[in-house]
Amino acid sequence: MEGNHQLDPNELERWERIDGVIYDMSPAPSTEHQRIVRSLLVEIGSYLKGKTCEVFQSPFDVYLNADEAGQYVQPDICIVCNPNKLRLNGCYGAPDMIVEVLSPRTAKKDRTAKLRAYKASGVREYWIIDPLYQLVEVYDLQGEVLFPTVYGVDETVTVGVLEKLDIVLTDIFSASEGK
Repeated sequence: MEGNHQLDPNELERWERIDGVIYDMSPAPSTEHQRIVRSLLVEIGSYLKGKTCEVFQSPFDVYLNADEAGQYVQPDICIVCNPNKLRLNGCYGAPDMIVEVLSPRTAKKDRTAKLRAYKASGVREYWIIDPLYQLVEVYDLQGEVLFPTVYGVDETVTVGVLEKLDIVLTDIFSASEGK
């Protein structure tokens, strides 16, 4: 079961808490999922070299409400531009950007509960990457409307929270094919 009030986080290796519901995050993501995350992480990390913002990958603790009792997630990738939000055990407060790569087990949660939690906490930009259809949904969470801009494999996406960073999706999705 994806989310369950009965799960005890002390009995789970990796978990998230969204709207009071505990979600088990096992098993580990697929190889394809990891390749996409790695490829995107390299692109963003190279761009951020020498800049204030930092990029992190899961497992990385994010306390969206800046306290350990509130919303707790481990996004695939997050960008944090305010160093005051970073502590030894993770990020306290909303990251500037979050990326989730869909897995069959987590797709519904990523598109519903997480989308709502990220918007409510102040995340500025949210990407959902669909490896199966090779699409990227980009949400500008600062506006009132929650309709994504959808990009296909042959397009380039500009990261809204970072100046002049363009991600060529062919490069990201070809990484998932082991090329």
